[in-house]
Amino acid sequence: MVARTITATLQQVIRSIFLILFPLAFITLFAWATAGSTYGTTSDPMRAAIWLWLGAHLTPFNIANESMVGYLSLLPIGAALLPFIAIRIGYRRSIERAGSTKTTRSYFILWYLVIYLLLALIANNSQANIDWQRGPITTLLILLIATVPVKTANFLKLPAQMFLVMLGIAGLVFTASLAMHFDTAKNLTVVLQPGIIGGFLMLLLQLAYLPNIFVATLSYIFGAGVFLGNATDISPTTFQLREIPAIPVLAALPSGSVTWLLLFTLMIAIYGWINLNILQKSTEFIKIKRQSILRFFVISIGGFAAVAALSSGSLITSNMSPVGVNIARASIIICVQLILVLLLQIYLPKIISRLSKKGKVAP
Repeated sequence: MVARTITATLQQVIRSIFLILFPLAFITLFAWATAGSTYGTTSDPMRAAIWLWLGAHLTPFNIANESMVGYLSLLPIGAALLPFIAIRIGYRRSIERAGSTKTTRSYFILWYLVIYLLLALIANNSQANIDWQRGPITTLLILLIATVPVKTANFLKLPAQMFLVMLGIAGLVFTASLAMHFDTAKNLTVVLQPGIIGGFLMLLLQLAYLPNIFVATLSYIFGAGVFLGNATDISPTTFQLREIPAIPVLAALPSGSVTWLLLFTLMIAIYGWINLNILQKSTEFIKIKRQSILRFFVISIGGFAAVAALSSGSLITSNMSPVGVNIARASIIICVQLILVLLLQIYLPKIISRLSKKGKVAP
């Protein structure tokens, strides 16, 4: 039984990995061939394919060459959907073949991490290597989420759905801003002159970064703001920005303070009111109810902080670090609003009840 589980999980892990790695290898080989480089060998695009595969797992890189030394940790969350889906499919097939859920999950995660580390060692060279402290942890997190049983995640459904709604609203705000600054985006594209293939690859890259941008936009309209490099702070009330990289999607950035966008921070209060109201009306024992409320706070604050951390990071140079969400400020804003909502739900009915009693007693 154990041998069958080991074999089945190894087969599905290999399939899950090569399901993403083979298309990436084709893209890098095609780009390398059309670039017309006179240097390097075919091993270079294959190593690049492994780097892209590692990057899709949100693995940070240490980069060092003759011209610069930097750290790349701002990676596209959208690209992580590819290994997530592949892992999900491979894990389900492993369960169908092996049967035991817990054992199958353990072996699947173990085999995946082993091959991940082997590929990271193969791709490692003097110019680029992964962050060995953060990379495996991020990959393990993706594996745990992708293989989590559906029933275990039931208590996360409503908070997750409401978070996605808020993320969608942030996406609409970003889209509206990009439409208003379309000429700037067009000019940035013309300056880059990426060509046909380069333009297509740049489009794919910007689409993969859309979740990062939506999370940053959500933080912005919450009032927490975002960073776009060293000594920058962009929020509805403050605007400290010297210059932007020549990336067309960044044309959506505001040109100054936009205080009326702070109205969107009420989404946190609405989110908290709906979820806490359901928990307050629960028929569970008081102790269990309190534990559920505490768990909701941890999930809401810690969950957003984790997503914000994954969507933010460093963009190679020191001038472009940090880039993304102001995590500390965003966590404080969410925490304060949720506490205020909880206090209102506890004490507001009592205040109304006392006032109504006084009204009845009064002549």
